Amino acid sequence: MRVARRIIAESFAQAFHQLWSNKLRSFLSLLGILIGIVCIIGVLAAVDSLEANIRGSFDKLGDDVLYVQKISWRL
Repeated sequence: MRVARRIIAESFAQAFHQLWSNKLRSFLSLLGILIGIVCIIGVLAAVDSLEANIRGSFDKLGDDVLYVQKISWRL
């Protein structure tokens, strides 16, 4: 158990050392992740807004709506 704790502690120490010594790489990685998350949230918000707008437009039509379907011209 002591060996596992020591390995984990050394792994964390090495990871923090690498992050600290490669500041630009760490910053650019975090910036890329942040931009990706913001883009995903933005797209999801836009899709939800568009869906709500379309549903609202259909609700304005009311209940007496004629539905047209494409049928085959062959008999």
